[in-house]
Amino acid sequence: MVAEVIISAEFSPLALTAILTPMITALLAHLIAQIPNIGDDLAKALCVISSYATLLIVFRLTQIVVEDGPIVNSFPIVSLPLGELALTVYVDELALIPAIFFALFASAAMTYSVKYLSPENKYRPVPNTFNRGFSFMLLFLGSLIGCCFSGNMVFFLIFWEITSICSFFLVGFWHDDDKCVAAAFKTFIMLHIGTFGLLMGAILAYSATGTWEIHGWSQGLLGHSVSPLVILLFFIGILPKAVQFPLHTWLPDATVTATPITVYVHAGFLLGLYAIPRFFGQIFAPYIKSIQMLPPILSLFFGNINIWTLMISLTGALTSVLAPFFGLLENESKRVVAYCHISALGSTVMTLGLITPLGIAAGLLSMVYHVLFIALIFLALGGAIFHVGKTSMDYMGGLSSYMPITATVGTLGALSMAGFPFLGYFTALWLGIHASLELNSPAFIILLLFSSVLKTAAILRMINTIFFGKTIEYKRRITEPPALMLFPMLLLLTCLFIFGAFPQLLLNYLAIPAINRLQHDSGLTIMPDDIITGSGLWNPISGTLAFLSYLCLISIAIYIAAKRSSSQAGGSPARREEAFKPFLCGEDVNLLDGVRARHFYHVLTRVVRIDAIYHTLNVDRFYYALAESLFSFCRGLLRLDIQQKYFPAVLSFTLGALIMIIIAVLVG
Repeated sequence: MVAEVIISAEFSPLALTAILTPMITALLAHLIAQIPNIGDDLAKALCVISSYATLLIVFRLTQIVVEDGPIVNSFPIVSLPLGELALTVYVDELALIPAIFFALFASAAMTYSVKYLSPENKYRPVPNTFNRGFSFMLLFLGSLIGCCFSGNMVFFLIFWEITSICSFFLVGFWHDDDKCVAAAFKTFIMLHIGTFGLLMGAILAYSATGTWEIHGWSQGLLGHSVSPLVILLFFIGILPKAVQFPLHTWLPDATVTATPITVYVHAGFLLGLYAIPRFFGQIFAPYIKSIQMLPPILSLFFGNINIWTLMISLTGALTSVLAPFFGLLENESKRVVAYCHISALGSTVMTLGLITPLGIAAGLLSMVYHVLFIALIFLALGGAIFHVGKTSMDYMGGLSSYMPITATVGTLGALSMAGFPFLGYFTALWLGIHASLELNSPAFIILLLFSSVLKTAAILRMINTIFFGKTIEYKRRITEPPALMLFPMLLLLTCLFIFGAFPQLLLNYLAIPAINRLQHDSGLTIMPDDIITGSGLWNPISGTLAFLSYLCLISIAIYIAAKRSSSQAGGSPARREEAFKPFLCGEDVNLLDGVRARHFYHVLTRVVRIDAIYHTLNVDRFYYALAESLFSFCRGLLRLDIQQKYFPAVLSFTLGALIMIIIAVLVG
């Protein structure tokens, strides 16, 4: 390892450049925008160019790491009472996977923003002047890469905090809108619950190991009495940025911001997913592996795992199943996508949480594919909103005839989410099922498949309503979005096709080397076509072709059955309708002209009772009640002074001071 560090340390300035380039540009852009006449356009162009430059730097780092190994170096800064503060750069294959896509999505989002955030936007026209969205997206990019490349926990926390602050300002982009402001504060509070958990966990880890270097914690925490609390605090800390139950409700509210910002904020939380294999699959792995397996009665359902693995994977599985229920009844298009996104994140956390080599491989693929198809759906939806001027599904329909390219992009994104072959997510789902089979875990297989069905139903309902449903009479001319909005869509679609048809590109060059570095006994080997695991051989291309063959057979069978049914009904549309009526209780089939029809909701609310599920699972009700209790308590304290009740006021102050002194003594 020492030789590896010496060889790779020379490239650490390049890693620092990847972090600092977008952050410095974000600050300079505001100064450049002050130049008369050309300042605004020049500042926007600089931000876009900087994002693509960062992407090229990350590609260069990827080439170096693939060829020479991790880039590791430490730059001492200052000695503190709690240890030496050093900026440690640690760039390996695992860190590069999210970093590549952070830079890619920043480039796509800012290119898209040039036209979306303009006076041409029918939903919310924006002046052509330079706005803070560009600079905060760049600052967000630098801090995200900084988190991935940090080997020192102090700097990891600093960059982690900057991402939270950037999220607050980006979600509150429409600062004159009360809903936007409320969503921004909700985002700020929930993300800082996680930050507080990470901070407390890091302090405890330092007290046990005597170092802030993340990769120096593994052996120091092994067998230490504080280890369970550290792991629990880190898990709580990761929850809001991995967008997991119960700290997930900020994400649908955050969709009130501008669509390209929504895309980048959502993609940015690959960071929470990255933290799971980094900490639970590497740093805490020796301790987690030392814990005994679940009791036999639980192992029957969840397989050969321990309590920590169960905690992570079950949280992800529950999130993946619960979120789509909200999406099925939601009528705000962007919130539907957000709930489907949360479900996909849950499935990813479930597979990553298994902490097995194949589970981590499935999770790494899933985190890449799902941000690609979610971004495609959001960008296509943004193109519709850009022209129609509405976000509700009630005001959109039949747009495929006006914007066929945009409709195709959105549809392909939805098909990828549905697990359609050659569109990537199918490979991740298959590997996830395989990883669960290795552990003899029927519960996770069932939950993974069930969540896939639910989120597919929710997203296809939205895509069908907006692009292929009943055409609505629009008051303005609808066309394809401008070229600067179409280009990012086609760029990300190309990436989805490439990585979907050839998953070995991600697996062989980044995912498997990363896993082998995390777990030296992983058993995963690199081959041109196959993945060799402890349970046998798996070939993604053969599996995809087999699924396609099965799909073709099913399609042929449905076509033949439909043709026979049509001929038996006499071929007449009226007679075919009469043949259908007994199954619709005699109703006219035109009443079911689309998923917007009231009968769709009637079935969900009166038969399936999904509205009751929606109400029961709405964890925001608890948060609102808690907030109201806190406000009532604070108002009560204020009333002590307002009513001039001297003795109760002095007593409360004295008790508060005593409590603070006791806490200070105990901590000291």
